[in-house]
Amino acid sequence: MAPYFSIILPTYNRGERIDMAIQSVLDQTYSNWELIIVDDGSTDNTKEVCLQYQEPRISYVYQDNAERSAARNKGIALSRGVYVGFLDSDDV
Repeated sequence: MAPYFSIILPTYNRGERIDMAIQSVLDQTYSNWELIIVDDGSTDNTKEVCLQYQEPRISYVYQDNAERSAARNKGIALSRGVYVGFLDSDDV
């Protein structure tokens, strides 16, 4: 079944706080969603933090640094939901 919501989370070097953003999605009571994390060329531990989540609704994609708009567009291209929303990597 396709998710109802696709949540796009573009990120760059947010290893120290991206876990809070991811957890805020996991804490929602509504469960028909997918979270697409698009790492825009991070050089810190962002990838390791993201891959700790063994949740089938979460996907992690790395791309060479191309700025936030490109990361958002990549997430949209990968989304399968009826609706698309954005979450910044430093928000909860």
